[in-house]
Amino acid sequence: MRSLTLDLGGPVHLADFGGEGRPMLLVHGLGGSHVNWLSVGPELAEGHRVLALDLPGFGLSPAAGRTSTLPQSIAALHRVVRHLGEPVVLMGNSMGGLISLGLAASRPDEVAALVLVSPALPQPGRRFGIESLLREYVLVSFPAIATWRLRSAVAAGRVDGVVRAILQQCTVDLDRVDPAVLEAHYELERRRVEHPGWHEPLDQAIRSLLRTLAERSLIERWIRTVTVPTLLTHGARDRVVSVRAAKAAADLRPDWDFHLFEDIGHVPQLEAPQQFVGIVRGWLDGRRGAEELTRLAGRGRPRRSEPAAPAATH
Repeated sequence: MRSLTLDLGGPVHLADFGGEGRPMLLVHGLGGSHVNWLSVGPELAEGHRVLALDLPGFGLSPAAGRTSTLPQSIAALHRVVRHLGEPVVLMGNSMGGLISLGLAASRPDEVAALVLVSPALPQPGRRFGIESLLREYVLVSFPAIATWRLRSAVAAGRVDGVVRAILQQCTVDLDRVDPAVLEAHYELERRRVEHPGWHEPLDQAIRSLLRTLAERSLIERWIRTVTVPTLLTHGARDRVVSVRAAKAAADLRPDWDFHLFEDIGHVPQLEAPQQFVGIVRGWLDGRRGAEELTRLAGRGRPRRSEPAAPAATH
């Protein structure tokens, strides 16, 4: 992995996993960073040029006067996509999935394919749809209490413990996560919390995420508007975003491919990286096969049988 920082209305850090071909851009979730993709970036780079960005205010991208609201994060993501100069395969986890969905709905010409990984979506019958992670930090009603608790833990030197507690909420079994990748999470947070005001982007993002999730009609409009090929994935034992939210989105878009990771939580790319890469690669290979058939048919060449895509699981 190579680190690079671009000046796109402010510094934006990207982890470059290398590879060739169409760019694949990976977008982390609430409080996350590029390290959320360390277990899968190198293997995904076997078929694409893979980059994982840190949204402004997170990871190694300083806020630098920018806010971390969802609209501003979508705008920052758009600037990165435009810098890459061609339509990207856009992959987002949790809040990053919602941000990626918003960009794909508004800029379909700049997204070649969309992969949503346990995206933050409203749950049917609930105001927000976010589960235990928000309850754990009292985020629904009092985001400031959440960041106060985090600041108190950091001040007491419990950074690793905070990171571990959050990842335990996001996984079924934290022991499945590569210890070296887990240590990378600890190390990055130790560095990040040394900067004054490190908690402010998190507070802004929490408030904005909750406001956006409350606008169910907006998110449903985004889901209905997306025109690019989309793979929706979710952990069957996700305790952060209910699987019911993903199933509701799949019902709205039966043309999307939908895969459930059995016995997996909110971050399948960390908890089951080989399985995750297999599903994503298989889906992308199927999409490339279908595109090639269309291209050949357009030239009047004989059609071949289309490669089978991975079976969708509802």
